[in-house]
Amino acid sequence: MYSRRYSFAAQYEQAGSVPVGAASIYGEETGFGFLAWTDPANNSADRFKGYGGWLPRSGEGQAAPAFIDAKYGVELRQNGWPLRFRASVPEEGIYAVTVRIHGGDEGIASLNLYTGRRNMVRREITIAAGGVFEYRYYVHVCDYIPVVGKPARGDLSIYISAVGEIARLSEVTIEQSEAPTLFLGGDSIVGDYDTRYPYNPIISGGSWGQNMLQYFNGAAVDNQAHGGMTTNCFRDDGHWAIITGRIRPGDMFMFQFGHNDQKRRYLAPYTGYSANLRWYIQQVRSKGATPVIVTSLSRIPSQDEDGSYYDLLEEHAEACRKVGREYKVPVIDLHEHSFQRFCQMGTEKLKGYFNDAAHTNDYGAIMMAQFIASEIKRQQIEPLCHLMNDYDPAPWLPDESLRPPTQVSPTDKPERPILPTDLPELPYVDCVGIKQLAGLKEAMARGLLDPCLKYFHPEANLPRGQFLFLFFKAAQSPPKRVYQGRYCDIYKYEFDASNVQGAIDAELIDEATTPNGRFRPDDGLTGGELLSFIVRSLHEAGNRQHLNVEACERQARAWGLIWEGYERDLEVNRADCTVALVEMMKLAAAAHPTKS
Repeated sequence: MYSRRYSFAAQYEQAGSVPVGAASIYGEETGFGFLAWTDPANNSADRFKGYGGWLPRSGEGQAAPAFIDAKYGVELRQNGWPLRFRASVPEEGIYAVTVRIHGGDEGIASLNLYTGRRNMVRREITIAAGGVFEYRYYVHVCDYIPVVGKPARGDLSIYISAVGEIARLSEVTIEQSEAPTLFLGGDSIVGDYDTRYPYNPIISGGSWGQNMLQYFNGAAVDNQAHGGMTTNCFRDDGHWAIITGRIRPGDMFMFQFGHNDQKRRYLAPYTGYSANLRWYIQQVRSKGATPVIVTSLSRIPSQDEDGSYYDLLEEHAEACRKVGREYKVPVIDLHEHSFQRFCQMGTEKLKGYFNDAAHTNDYGAIMMAQFIASEIKRQQIEPLCHLMNDYDPAPWLPDESLRPPTQVSPTDKPERPILPTDLPELPYVDCVGIKQLAGLKEAMARGLLDPCLKYFHPEANLPRGQFLFLFFKAAQSPPKRVYQGRYCDIYKYEFDASNVQGAIDAELIDEATTPNGRFRPDDGLTGGELLSFIVRSLHEAGNRQHLNVEACERQARAWGLIWEGYERDLEVNRADCTVALVEMMKLAAAAHPTKS
């Protein structure tokens, strides 16, 4: 069994231990050392391997601190800069990691300890002068997918990061183990986030998934969740394959989906979505492991006309509850808890816990992880419950003084993808060499496309309901009102509804395309309908209703918006539609004349 002890001060050296000094910078030839202050090459492709999720922040003007050989270990003395140690291990599997940190002659007032891809081990550690903090936890070293569309990537490394006014490591022991693993699946609400140093928790993205390890000292936590995933994508894009190839009897699979499923009408709560929940349960149980469902975190609640609050994920949460009862699977109702709590907190207080309308920062992530941990204990969910520790830290309250003065309030920011749009190439494996490639790359750079997906389906049609989501990204004018009920095939509390109302309010809908009181959200968008939306949006409000499809087509030809293969009454494919919206953005930015 593999076992290695690293000593960071002379007093910890013993037979067989590996001495590590301030000058020990990680290299493949030695297989251990501290991570230097370098900006990773192609960091938009993988912000974890070799960096543990900690990347430099540009424009801060702070000199990088030096690693210090001190009496009680190697240390940093610049708050917010992570002391990151990396050690190679021989193979995949479970490892027990024991960390010892000496308090020194002056003590340590507050220290955060992380492992892996910035997974929280302990928060706000206090060590008295002369005292020693010692803690043992487990990690699961295995493949992960840093960028959707790319193969799974291995990293046979253990990462340990300490952040505080005095960040110190005294001794680390790494040993192979047979401990069980809690696997996590889901979307950006669950997945691991990188961050920038100097560390600022109020603008750092965070998830409850990367904060679960701090509550377990009897199991490793392997987070395979990834931004943009639906219950379909998680399986089809390779994330589930990583888990199913490694999950063992006695392991657990905790999963939360819904935020992205809701945007696909074929993954409606009680049909496609519920079918996928059942599938995961069956697969996990066939491996002798235990499934646990977590309902979707509420977005920042919206207000109806009567002043009451609502959230669009309630039906997906109810589908989880029903499937849980049907299959006798534990359900942690994060949605109900978060929705009620957010409504009570109010907008002003809530902004300290979010980065946009859907995604938490590190404060919000820890608040939600704390609830999930408490629910495991309250419900006595086994085998999770007996693998937990007694850790119950005080709530982590946002420090608003850390917020950049120019930052838009998170409560005013729409939901957005969590990954950068500056990818060196498109992540979509089905777009290689297509004629619209250059336009799609520009769409990605402009924030129109989701960088979290493996398949774009460029030749598929775009349903009218889904098109509006993309359209309002391009128009950069999010809908203002709750849906007022004009069309009988649009439900007020579904994801498409506010976009349809936004199109109504902006006079973007040609009445000829909505016969019999139906918006037709599932019908494929035609070429003529696409030009109608685009041309109307480029005219002044109040001067749009008279523009029928024929008039919009004439105007589009004059503006050079007609693409190869255009047909007025034929469905337009996703690639041509996206590129047309890029051209719309260019015309709008150039203040193109609004009258033909």
